[in-house]
Amino acid sequence: MARKSSKKTPKAPPRASRDRQRQRLIDACISALYVHGPSHTTVERVTAIAKMSPGIVRFYFESKAAMLVASLQFLADEFEQQLLIPVARMKHAPVAALQALVDLYLDSQLATPRKVSVWYSFWGEASSRAEYYELCGNKDANFAALTRELVGRVILESGRTQLDPDGVSLGLIGVLEVLWQDIAFQDESRIDRNQVKRRAMAYLHSVFPGQFGGSPPKPAPRGAGAVIGTPAGAAAAAHWQLCGHVAQLTVPDARIEVGLSGRTAVIVRDARSALDAYWRDDDSPPPAVCERDGFIFLREQPL
Repeated sequence: MARKSSKKTPKAPPRASRDRQRQRLIDACISALYVHGPSHTTVERVTAIAKMSPGIVRFYFESKAAMLVASLQFLADEFEQQLLIPVARMKHAPVAALQALVDLYLDSQLATPRKVSVWYSFWGEASSRAEYYELCGNKDANFAALTRELVGRVILESGRTQLDPDGVSLGLIGVLEVLWQDIAFQDESRIDRNQVKRRAMAYLHSVFPGQFGGSPPKPAPRGAGAVIGTPAGAAAAAHWQLCGHVAQLTVPDARIEVGLSGRTAVIVRDARSALDAYWRDDDSPPPAVCERDGFIFLREQPL
């Protein structure tokens, strides 16, 4: 009669332990992607960051490609859980919902240099673009649709039905994307989250001043007589008023109307696609207009 072996078959780690180790690899993969990009992220680099054996990767992922996709899927799921779902629940209060959208989009939970860089690395590399669209196409579409719906509701609540919800929502998405790009190239310790969020809210304040109150930040515009970096320039910049974003002027015949010194100013693009401004109700000297980082500023010309 054959004797039974005294050796026991190794048991798989408990489910909770497996989940922790898998997440540890995903976190390490995100860090590797941040440093090396998808093409140069290797299993060895990931496991070195995770302080794990390269052989353990096979226990959780079929291949390196599967691990990269899992990392992107984690970010997409996190975006949905941390932003899309909670903001969608606030549709009945669109002003508060848009404020929450800006706050969550630029919060340190989602908008870190490490995570933002991974989004752009997948989007930017031709070899990874298909994976990005497959995993994140719906996320991007849902975010755009949610933003447009909230903007449309604020337009109805405010009575500013002359505004185009597509143009305004596209402008907000563009502002957030630009701010994300800035974050991708910064060190986390140097990011002023409050200032970043104020810049985004300044756009909403400029479009809906009655709904998004407070004093938005006024970065000193370049051009149109403003001298940047000098005391005189700083004083002059205080007279500039933030009025909108260039994304609002991307369709033919688009215009931005804004109150300035008790009158209504109109901002358009001229035949050369340059910014132009005039008063809607009189022919007096038009206000000065300039653009900085996509934001549009006006100030009344001295008499």
